[in-house]
Amino acid sequence: MFRTLICCPNCRNEISLEEARTTIPAVPLPEQSTTFKTASLVYTVCPKCRRDFRVTGERSAALGVLVAVFLSLVSGFFLDSWVPLAVVALLLLFQRKITQILIRAEHA
Repeated sequence: MFRTLICCPNCRNEISLEEARTTIPAVPLPEQSTTFKTASLVYTVCPKCRRDFRVTGERSAALGVLVAVFLSLVSGFFLDSWVPLAVVALLLLFQRKITQILIRAEHA
């Protein structure tokens, strides 16, 4: 329920985004690293066909969920009801499924 499922653009198999992400810490990125944060490369590779792809729409999906949560909280100031808090709770509970609707996998 809490995994983000996407369809691989190469083999059309449904895979988990968490399984497809691979972090390679052996490749240093000195221009993006700081003393408190070390940057590393993250590849998205299908575990079944071993071909890489690009995931688009993650930032816009996160921004959409964030805007919806804040709009619900702001509407709670004007409405004397428990409904805005219930909407916020449902948005936070189903956040992964909402983002799954908005993200897409494309060929690299």
